[in-house]
Amino acid sequence: MKIGFEFPGLCEEKTAAGSVRWRVRVEGEKRRKITIPVGPEHPDFQAHYEAARFGEKLKISPDARPVSGSLDELRERYVKWMEVQVQAGNLSQKTLESRERGLRQACDCLTPNGKARMGAVKASMPASAFSHIRDSFGAKTGAAATCLKALRAAYSWGEERGFPVGSPVFKLSNPHVSKGGAVPWTKEERKKFLDHHGPGTMARRWFLLASDTAGRIGDMHTLGPKNSQFRADQQVLSWQPSKKGSQPVEVPMSAELMMELAGLPDDAPAFLFTDNGKPFASSGSLDNRVRKWIIAAGLCTVELDAAGKEVKKATRSQHGLRKARAEEIAEQGGSVYEVMALLSHSDIKTAEIYTKKYERAALAKQAADRRRNLD
Repeated sequence: MKIGFEFPGLCEEKTAAGSVRWRVRVEGEKRRKITIPVGPEHPDFQAHYEAARFGEKLKISPDARPVSGSLDELRERYVKWMEVQVQAGNLSQKTLESRERGLRQACDCLTPNGKARMGAVKASMPASAFSHIRDSFGAKTGAAATCLKALRAAYSWGEERGFPVGSPVFKLSNPHVSKGGAVPWTKEERKKFLDHHGPGTMARRWFLLASDTAGRIGDMHTLGPKNSQFRADQQVLSWQPSKKGSQPVEVPMSAELMMELAGLPDDAPAFLFTDNGKPFASSGSLDNRVRKWIIAAGLCTVELDAAGKEVKKATRSQHGLRKARAEEIAEQGGSVYEVMALLSHSDIKTAEIYTKKYERAALAKQAADRRRNLD
């Protein structure tokens, strides 16, 4: 959305997560826009705006410091603390990224009058202020829940470091209602994907690797020949999942996967590569590519974005393959411990989600059989 005549070329946009993004069209270049880090209410806005109009991007001054006692200060100090914990191995990088993103969205949310950022407000804000941040996400309740979770983690950490104790954020209701998460792939969907992505394609290699391992997307880009071993006459994949608390995993490789990997050098850095022949830099970059492969196979929906343009969204994911494998084990009578071993779960309660459904079905069948025998 363009903002008046006072700042020609300035556009206010909404990201997929619902936060505000400011972009400036370079003067004389209709198709080129530069994203700036602050909006019109910020004291440094004019400098960023004018530089962007001339095709330059200013960096935020490293000397800039948040207002003492503000939400910005809490966020900055908490993020720095988390970075140290990640380096020490006490916190996962994904947790850091999720909480940092949630806190940034909370801080960048504009106040109800639209004249300032919530990050500039004192951390001792009332419940209504937190409600305003939560409600700013609108229908994106999942993003709102992530933001709320990050705020609670930050305030819990801050209680011992001079920030408010017993903040109203802990009493705020969570707007998100879980819809069950990722959807397991059906046999028909798996066939459709493999029919579209034939032998020799990187998409097919990813699918077979994800299906064999039932692993998390966060580990797939790191697996390579170094994780391949032989146990007697069987080739297996062995690795330690990156998620904190996960147990080591070792699974046999299917003949289909071995065929796809045939010819790959033993010193190859990974199994999966980008179009440029390089390993994926992160799980996020792999996840983006996986969505494109899934959409290309026709496993998607078509929606309209804010501009009325059609956007395709993948309806399946790697986690859906993980769920499908777990359900297969449970349906075939596998124990909760088998599911735990495959999915690297350390908590039996998580694995029981998959086995209880089929255990109840089996018990119901046994009860019906006994009744028929009595008749």
